[in-house]
Amino acid sequence: CAWNGSMAAASLCFYAGGDWMTFPYDQEPRKPKIKVTLATPELVKFELTDTDVSMANSLRRVMLAEVPTMAIEIVNIIDNESVLFDEFLAHRMGLLPLSSHAVGDIPPDFGRGRGFNEYKDCNCFDGCAFCTVEFELDVSNPDDKVLNVTHFDVKESKKYEREDWSEEKEVKALPASEPKLDEDDDRRENGILIVKLKKDQRLKMTCQARKGIPKYHAKYMPVATTIYQFHPVVELNQDDVETLNLDQKLDFVQSCPRKVFDLDVEDRVYVKNLMDCLFCDECVSKAKVFGKRDMVKVHMDANKFYFTVEAITTGGPRSAIDVVRAACRVLDYKYSLFLKDAYQDEITEWLPVEPKVKAPRPAAAGAALAASRPGRAAGAAVPGGDETDGAARGGSQRRLATACAEGRRSSVVRPGDVGCGVIGVAS
Repeated sequence: CAWNGSMAAASLCFYAGGDWMTFPYDQEPRKPKIKVTLATPELVKFELTDTDVSMANSLRRVMLAEVPTMAIEIVNIIDNESVLFDEFLAHRMGLLPLSSHAVGDIPPDFGRGRGFNEYKDCNCFDGCAFCTVEFELDVSNPDDKVLNVTHFDVKESKKYEREDWSEEKEVKALPASEPKLDEDDDRRENGILIVKLKKDQRLKMTCQARKGIPKYHAKYMPVATTIYQFHPVVELNQDDVETLNLDQKLDFVQSCPRKVFDLDVEDRVYVKNLMDCLFCDECVSKAKVFGKRDMVKVHMDANKFYFTVEAITTGGPRSAIDVVRAACRVLDYKYSLFLKDAYQDEITEWLPVEPKVKAPRPAAAGAALAASRPGRAAGAAVPGGDETDGAARGGSQRRLATACAEGRRSSVVRPGDVGCGVIGVAS
């Protein structure tokens, strides 16, 4: 890696001349953008561009480790006549997914009447309606056949009930029952098995669910998987390719395990499935066997990432859309804590729970705003905000501009500041 005197502009080479980070930190702030290509409760796919792997990995790690959910923390077993011992059952209960759609993403959410408080931060002694949800399980088997005890038998006790809590915000064991199936078929196909009871056996317990993040324990995991993929760049030197005979072309095409290459009707090699590339370099090795080292080059675009986020069940614990939005809010909140520690900037506004949809601005107003934007002062009001909001951010803007000019990797961009992304993700 070439070192040009600026740590911020240095590149970390990983292989074949590729760069982990190619963004010019010493010249401009990052302006990350997100383009959503698929958004369903079960699956979200989006593209993150104009940034580097540090931002992409930060977002991925937040989704995997710091998006809060509810999970069973305390299990009081009153009667256990099953073949499984108490600790085994307690472990299985803790791994049951619980709906956590309104649990709250960041600590300020609780102060605004939304979500739950973490038990360690609550002022109660042994649980309350603002930090704990209690469940009951009481099943007996009077019949002379094996009875499957599933998550459908876990019921909320209503001990800690909130009057302002709507049904969609309630914490329930998942997956939810399927209305198209009868009870027996639903338990058999969708029920999470806890234990099996023989005749005259009984299982009774109470459980307390509390808020937490996956960093504490894996049972708080909000997603099944969160991955991102680099954008592959495959360059074919057609002059070298055309010197191969047909058998060599077929051998080259078949060398790729993901079938990235193919032959057209004129027997010319072309890239057919670019996004299936795994950077295994089998095609590069095959080109070297033919004595054509520069026939194909494969590398990564270090400024473009493709994310895939998959929910655990159809109903949660949190939908894939909710997890992505919550991760952006958590990351934004963590950056605000950094600004507070580094510059003593007290920030009281973060990314909203729901996206704000602005009405289309008239053409005349848009032209006037565009004309006034280049000369806007650092302490001026931010469009969509008030004078207080603009003045509060002015000091942060000046510090961030200075940090960027000095080439600091720790420069932070707030929503509404220069360099914010399309959805206002702090970078």
